[in-house]
Amino acid sequence: MGVGLRIALVDDDVHLAQAIKLWLEEQGYDVMQYSNGREFTSALRKESFDLFILDWVMPDLDGEQILSWLTEQSEHNTPVIFVTQRDSEEDIAKILNMGADDYITKPVRQKELLARISAVTRRSQVSPQKEILECPPYRINLTSHSLLKNDEPVKLTQKEFELVAFLFKNIGRLLSRGHILSSVWGHGSEFTTRTVDTHVSRIRKKLDLNPDNGWRLSAIYHQGYRLEQVDKEEFAK
Repeated sequence: MGVGLRIALVDDDVHLAQAIKLWLEEQGYDVMQYSNGREFTSALRKESFDLFILDWVMPDLDGEQILSWLTEQSEHNTPVIFVTQRDSEEDIAKILNMGADDYITKPVRQKELLARISAVTRRSQVSPQKEILECPPYRINLTSHSLLKNDEPVKLTQKEFELVAFLFKNIGRLLSRGHILSSVWGHGSEFTTRTVDTHVSRIRKKLDLNPDNGWRLSAIYHQGYRLEQVDKEEFAK
């Protein structure tokens, strides 16, 4: 199942987009649907995703223009799958050489799409899933849901631990509040982004996430949060 994965679907074919959205949500994915390129690029100013699915031919910004824009943005290294009627070898080679991670021709087949999403997101992982995240002075055990700071246990609630794990799996990445909410609390959660802010404040205090410990958890105005590793010796000068 795709629980926790957040996908942006950009396609001006409303009926096809709704069908794809339904397939993905049945697998547990959190899907945000956009009917044109400008709506999507505008949303990226405050949202973050684990995967983009782009149609090539659209009336305003087409998929190729969106891909070019994404590759120019240092914040966006999110994998991209193209879904389009264009199926010539030249088109496929062009879009893959531009930076797309995969390519599916219409008509879209459900099982093929799901398999390709699984493959692309597996390849995009920085490292294989680990049982232990070693992020000195923190040691995060993903199996026992426990955390040590300087070998001393830190008491966390279940959701606080899940938030910590999500942030440390995405070090250096700007994560929108909506992305955090759907990944930690689940798609369709009744909670609001204020819940995210409250829990971030709690874990920042409990873990003492500050440059003295080599970490910084920053709030990015109107966007979300970014956890970064910093040189604590630089801040000590």
